[in-house]
Amino acid sequence: MSRQPAGNRPVSTDDTGRPVRLALTREYIVRTALAILDRDGVAGLSMRKLAAELGTNPMAFYHHLPNKAALFDGVVEAAYAEIDIDIEALARTGTWRDMLTTFARSLRDVLRHHPHVLAIIATRPAYAPSILGLADRALGGLRGSGFTDRDLLVMVNALRAFTIGHVLAEVGEPVGGPTPTEEEAVGLLDRYPNLARAVSGGYQPQEQFEQVLQAMLDGFEQWSPPRTG
Repeated sequence: MSRQPAGNRPVSTDDTGRPVRLALTREYIVRTALAILDRDGVAGLSMRKLAAELGTNPMAFYHHLPNKAALFDGVVEAAYAEIDIDIEALARTGTWRDMLTTFARSLRDVLRHHPHVLAIIATRPAYAPSILGLADRALGGLRGSGFTDRDLLVMVNALRAFTIGHVLAEVGEPVGGPTPTEEEAVGLLDRYPNLARAVSGGYQPQEQFEQVLQAMLDGFEQWSPPRTG
């Protein structure tokens, strides 16, 4: 059984029941940083605060993550690791649309789960070997679709950018403080009848996401005559 006292690294017990402090690994440091970001946002994460959460001195994890940039790169890697897509299975049984749809939906789920990480994922290049490997396997699984390698890369990047932007508008934290509530925003539209009619059904983020996603896939299909398998 494991427990985690506040402000200390996790502790488990050995065969004799004595407490044993777990090793300070890069993975655990990154996961702790991600948890702080989820709880406190980007402004709430510092190397000093992370060290306090881990119950150690900041110098103790500098050989794993020498600076905050490296820490943020690790956070991006950890978030991408949560994308739930079986590339090999989809390549065998699905179509290129199935694979790209699953990728976009799973990425949206991950970003909605970690809204405070959106700005980091949107602005830091994903150069970690595990992320590059995921992208490489995805492009390999899509090669039988009839598109060129370059087209496939453009398609994946376009869906990634669209998904990040959509979720940022959906759940991103406003810069500069709170914005008007949905009810207040509707009240502001009294003088703008065309806009008022357009938004009369309310904001449906998932419906809008799916509508644009399928429109993008329809557009990709016009680039070349891909095979259906």
